[in-house]
Amino acid sequence: GRMAPPKEVVIVGASFGGLQVASELAGRGDLRVTVVDAQDYWEFTPSMHTALAGPRSAEALLVKLDEALLKDVTFVQGRATGVVGNRLQVGAETLPFDYLVVATGCSYSSPIRPEDDDVKVGGETDLAARRRAVEACKEKVAAAKSVLIVGGGAVGVEMAAEIAAATASAVGGGGETKKKVCLATNAAELVLDLPETVRQKAAQWLRDAGVDVKFNCKVASHAEEEEGVYELTSGSSSGVVVERLEADLCFWCIGGKPRSAFLKGIAPLDDRGFVVVDPATLKSPANVNGVYAVGDVAAKPDAQRLASYAHFEGEYVAKAIVADVDDDDESSSDAPYVPPPRMVALSLGPRDGAFVYDSVHVSLFPGFLVPVLKAVIELWFIRLLPMPYTLLKLLPGDHAARLWSKPPRRQQRKPPVVVAGAT
Repeated sequence: GRMAPPKEVVIVGASFGGLQVASELAGRGDLRVTVVDAQDYWEFTPSMHTALAGPRSAEALLVKLDEALLKDVTFVQGRATGVVGNRLQVGAETLPFDYLVVATGCSYSSPIRPEDDDVKVGGETDLAARRRAVEACKEKVAAAKSVLIVGGGAVGVEMAAEIAAATASAVGGGGETKKKVCLATNAAELVLDLPETVRQKAAQWLRDAGVDVKFNCKVASHAEEEEGVYELTSGSSSGVVVERLEADLCFWCIGGKPRSAFLKGIAPLDDRGFVVVDPATLKSPANVNGVYAVGDVAAKPDAQRLASYAHFEGEYVAKAIVADVDDDDESSSDAPYVPPPRMVALSLGPRDGAFVYDSVHVSLFPGFLVPVLKAVIELWFIRLLPMPYTLLKLLPGDHAARLWSKPPRRQQRKPPVVVAGAT
């Protein structure tokens, strides 16, 4: 019979999840792949703290979205604004799709991630503007006498550690020009999604590095009248100002907001705006067929908001689309998506860190190798090399990791930690 016309796959968002789907589907004769992104570059977010606050240049972490990265794929630069029937609206354009993969991620406060409208100077590309913004941020960090970091998750901790480590090496023991670094979190511990030994290690490391860590407090953005003054209120008392803190520079390292507004009325969103998916298929029960969501924009356990999961989910969805195109009858009983064990490399400055496998701190993995491990992961991911989901989903969970962790020295009394939303 005649060749069927190729099916249209439209991928919104060119970061870990979206690029993974694109690279797996590119070059197939039966598919036409289009990638839509507001920016003309891809930013390697997990290493950004090393460029914003540390010695690295932004150059290595910002990758142009061009033919080299997106072979056999059409790239449309623009912001998705809505879906009408099975067409995605991007500004004035409409793109028809048979499959729509939503991989738009979350927006964070600048400068951790680009503001949705980074200031561009006369005709420069987004990439050049972002590069300039990162270099400008680096200069501000170097010049600042005091820095406030809001948020005690991995991003806040890595940022604080990076600044403290850079300061220590610049001061070289002189001590008189030391930067004041303060990290404020509304939680009672740091990195709540990591095992207790890692929380303790992070807090101890930061304190040893001279970081003032303040727990159980909320930060109001600066008091209207005074630039650079931040009000800290205690988490328990409702809004009583405990302390006024002066800081030349403030990084907001707290949860992002999912970029899902363009799906309102089309696909169900949860109460925080994440795109609801069937965890077994990563499909959205949208009122249009063929809609998937991967990466940070999808509704899933917060512990899985990591680049590695975006990558796994992307690989799974690409295979599901291929399977769907290959057999048009409805009989396909595809294997459900299984999240592989979680692996987290938390860096504490350029020479220390902690490696976590599933829910266990692998304490035998030397801290100084963690930044090395992160560098290897970055080189691997930035080339979109396969992260074989098919193999990693077979990895055992806790038990394997327990074998290579040192047994804890006699347990101290440990209050049960209740993490809301986790099962």
